[in-house]
Amino acid sequence: MYQLRIKSINNFKSKYNHVKEIILLNNKIKIVIFSDGKYGDRAVEVVKKRFPETELVLLEEQDPTMFLDEFLLSDKVETVIQNADILILYLRHPDVVAEICDRQIPTILPVHFGEGFYNQVKRSNPNVVLPISMCNALPNTGISVIDEFYKEFGTPNYVVKLEYANHEAPLIKDIKLVRQSPCGASFNTLEQIRGKPLTVETLNNFAVNVRQECREPMTVIFNRNMADSSGATHLTNFIAAIERENPSLLKPGTPLGDYAARIRQEIEK
Repeated sequence: MYQLRIKSINNFKSKYNHVKEIILLNNKIKIVIFSDGKYGDRAVEVVKKRFPETELVLLEEQDPTMFLDEFLLSDKVETVIQNADILILYLRHPDVVAEICDRQIPTILPVHFGEGFYNQVKRSNPNVVLPISMCNALPNTGISVIDEFYKEFGTPNYVVKLEYANHEAPLIKDIKLVRQSPCGASFNTLEQIRGKPLTVETLNNFAVNVRQECREPMTVIFNRNMADSSGATHLTNFIAAIERENPSLLKPGTPLGDYAARIRQEIEK
């Protein structure tokens, strides 16, 4: 097993150094999403629309309360890992995650096992990242291939077009996603606000709908502030898009302006 691991690492370093720039230029990043059956199924369908070479690998679920003295991957899975540019591990057993991280492939960890665990695998593989959540990540990791992924998936980035009629609230005529969450929550909530009046009620409903669509592992939800929740993340970035489109709508003393200020203040606490 040890010899196979060293061979995998050396093969990866050689392959990755030679083709990394070509991959990034052509956007043909090979992404492998690992799942044990609970999370990741929807992410592969969403990510594949932008990166067609995305693949899902299902591993047998392991009891996370049991220590695994040894976890062996099949030759087929080892080959898939060696050919990957990014691994995304929606796996719920820390020993399985640690074993795969040891392959030295750039790896994203959507499931949190604590800072101690992250520091441990980071020492083994410096190309591992632990985002606040999969919808709260920016292309600033310093790992080029992961930053390419985060340009498309991570913290949502909207472009909003508004339509004005008399003195009524403007309508949300159109919304485009520059960057979205990989679980599909960003995209799946667009139709629920497109064509709606831009009011406090619409914004509140939007945040609730995002949370209902969210597929975050409970380990993420229980290990962070509500300011980092999917609903708050999407809402604050949608408000920012409104402000870019028409800053006057968020002036102090207006319903939307006071609402945006309150939301931002609560998040900064």
